[in-house]
Amino acid sequence: MLAKIAWRLFWRELRRGELWVIAFALFLAVGSVVSLSGITTGVKSALMQRSAQFSAADSVLRSSQPFDQAIFAQAENLKVQTARQMQFDSMLFAADVMQLVTIKAVDNSYPLRGELLLKRASRIAEGKTVSLNKGDVYLEMRLFDLLKLSVGDQIELGMAKLTVGGVIANEPDAPLSVFGGAPRVLMHIDDVAATQIVQPGSRITYRYLFAGNATNLAKFESAITPNLSSHQRWQKLDNESAIGSALERAERFLLLAGLLGIILAACAAAVAATRYSQRNTQAVAVIKALGATTQQVRLLYGSHLFLVILFSLVTGVIAGQLAIDAAHWGIKYYLNDYHAEFSWRPLWLGCLTGVICALLFAARPMWRLASTAAIDVLKQPSLSLGFDVVQWVVGAAAIWALMWLFSGELVLSIGLFVICAVFAAVLMVFAAVLVKFVKPVAAGQSSARKLAMANLRRRLWANSFQLITFSLAIFLALSLYFLRSELIEQWQKQIPVGAPNHFLVNITEAQRDTLNSFAKQHQLKLGQYYPVVRGRLTAINNEQVQQEVTKDDRSAQRVGIGRELNLTWLSDLPQNNQLTIGHWFAVQANAEVSVEAEVAQRLAIKLGDTLAFSIGGQELSANVSSIRKVDWNSLQPNFYMILSPDLLANFPATYINAFYLAPEQSVLLNQLVRLLPTVTVISVDSIIAQVNSIIGQVTIALSFILLIIGLAAALVLVAQVQATLEQREQELAILRTLGARYIFLRNALVLEFVFLGAMAGLFATILAEIMLFVLQQRVFNLPFNLHYNLWWIGPMLGVVLVTALGWWQLKRLLRIPSAQLIRRVLQG
Repeated sequence: MLAKIAWRLFWRELRRGELWVIAFALFLAVGSVVSLSGITTGVKSALMQRSAQFSAADSVLRSSQPFDQAIFAQAENLKVQTARQMQFDSMLFAADVMQLVTIKAVDNSYPLRGELLLKRASRIAEGKTVSLNKGDVYLEMRLFDLLKLSVGDQIELGMAKLTVGGVIANEPDAPLSVFGGAPRVLMHIDDVAATQIVQPGSRITYRYLFAGNATNLAKFESAITPNLSSHQRWQKLDNESAIGSALERAERFLLLAGLLGIILAACAAAVAATRYSQRNTQAVAVIKALGATTQQVRLLYGSHLFLVILFSLVTGVIAGQLAIDAAHWGIKYYLNDYHAEFSWRPLWLGCLTGVICALLFAARPMWRLASTAAIDVLKQPSLSLGFDVVQWVVGAAAIWALMWLFSGELVLSIGLFVICAVFAAVLMVFAAVLVKFVKPVAAGQSSARKLAMANLRRRLWANSFQLITFSLAIFLALSLYFLRSELIEQWQKQIPVGAPNHFLVNITEAQRDTLNSFAKQHQLKLGQYYPVVRGRLTAINNEQVQQEVTKDDRSAQRVGIGRELNLTWLSDLPQNNQLTIGHWFAVQANAEVSVEAEVAQRLAIKLGDTLAFSIGGQELSANVSSIRKVDWNSLQPNFYMILSPDLLANFPATYINAFYLAPEQSVLLNQLVRLLPTVTVISVDSIIAQVNSIIGQVTIALSFILLIIGLAAALVLVAQVQATLEQREQELAILRTLGARYIFLRNALVLEFVFLGAMAGLFATILAEIMLFVLQQRVFNLPFNLHYNLWWIGPMLGVVLVTALGWWQLKRLLRIPSAQLIRRVLQG
């Protein structure tokens, strides 16, 4: 019997719209989380797929030992694609000329990601595209001029004679380091044996390349990692490189968008739950008066909640998945090589979010609703928001839990939650102050302005909650807009037009005058000369450090750098360096060293510590006089350690310089190489192009997310206005009875939303400015600038958005004839 009543009541309330608000809010929560999570995952997948092209594979295993065929067999069993690559340095002979080169030998499966483009010509812009064949080698373009070679010529590599097949036009895993090294040569891996270069003790790097779907790759890596030897390790993208840093920042952008979306979804659920509780109080009192027990009422409305949750989950998941598919289509449109992968995570995360929102935001009001006394049937139901401490605490806990669940970042979730909690508390205090100062101003209600302010005061707590929601929605829009535009623009400006795109390495003191004359003759602007010597950090405060360091090393010896460093000495602090502690070298500095901040933190180096170095067999020590923050994205020569001039001035050194060369001047590189054959010229155009490509992808990603957030914010605002419709009907009926005219009521209604929108926009602007300050200073390491246009965009957006939505929702009430309006209010 109870089930039949529950079902009939459920359909009756659906027709009346009683349950649609909470169903819509849960649908919004589920749909927002599914779509945001799925789109964020898709965009990150697209970025990782694009970054995989920098390695020519999804995963790379490096080894100093020959290939282990058991690894390839295991990859084949798990349906993971494989390719082989060997890399070593050797002398290449062309007739009587020789040149140290870096040889990369690959098989026919290379590359697994990205595109290898070989041209049968000595220039990239010429010749037809060909494939790599046995017996042929393909050269970096500068080698043709260095060795006076043409396509079809014979070269000698070790004991083998090979034919020059053409030029390397595009190489997916070309070195992206500024200190890249020797010119590159590409050959087939089956030709390596004939060269007889690989001998016991040879320094050869073996690379296992793997590609496949994420699930198979994860299984494969988990299976083989425990059995890897000390000579094998997974190659990870360096976060200190321009590409690695760009990807890391892109992920943070998307993570932030996801966290903000969770807050919006939670607010929608809170509004729906509160309205549902308000609108059903008298209905429960009637049921109680007819003999129903509290337990029966809870079962009755619990079944309604279950059906609403089920409906919202199904429709929300479907809508979210459709949004994900649309986003994947958009990403595919811009990134032709993107391969979308289905993921269950957005679906179960959305379902879990819906359940949490329903239980923690709707269960408490429903529990209190079932406790309504039968005598309340004689009372007028309260339409105010009310204040339930338990509900607020549970709701706050739910918001934080959702943020943590969605982001997986505990610190970031706590930080954002604290900011939002402080923001809400400030608004509640502001609402209390509003009561004190608005009451005398609104006295009399003789004008539309006074009536509008009186309405704001009358619905104090409801308006406070609306103010929080409106402000949060506008804050979301402002934050994502500025993330998408200004912060990305600042990020992009770190690689300005005309930034150095060619580096000169191994410049001797005697060659500096020649290089300066060449630059002056061809109007090239050289940068600063950086002297460089190679050395090792051997001890910190007389404690020896490890000279071979791995991530899995558990040695008790103090951690060191693990390799030789490029050491320099400078009198002036480089432009892209900033002192965080200590002082720069004085004119008479004696045995001092400046250490990069991240290295200092990793090695536990403090101001005043003594560092020992070994340089060319000589030992020297220096006291740490400063810690520096280095901008690794500046594409300028950067150093972990900078020593005072008195320490290294007498050591033989080479120099590094950088300059910008326009594409139409590329022919000058050949002249420079012939003029200074021992100087290595390194182009970083590929780094700049890849970073700008990633920035463009992040911009597209935030456009999708901003669109979803904007739609969700608009829907929440509509739900907020809908929650006050019954109360406004009563007020309008009373005012109409007292003789208020249409124009008076219209102006009062519009001004009410104008005031509310202006306050919401102002508070959203303040919060957005604080958030942008934290992001620029603490997260993205960008200089902070006050956003003056934010201070008019925020309030204006609040006024326009809130007023437009409010008027759209309530204009029909003003057009209802007075008699009909009064009849509706009296009939309930």
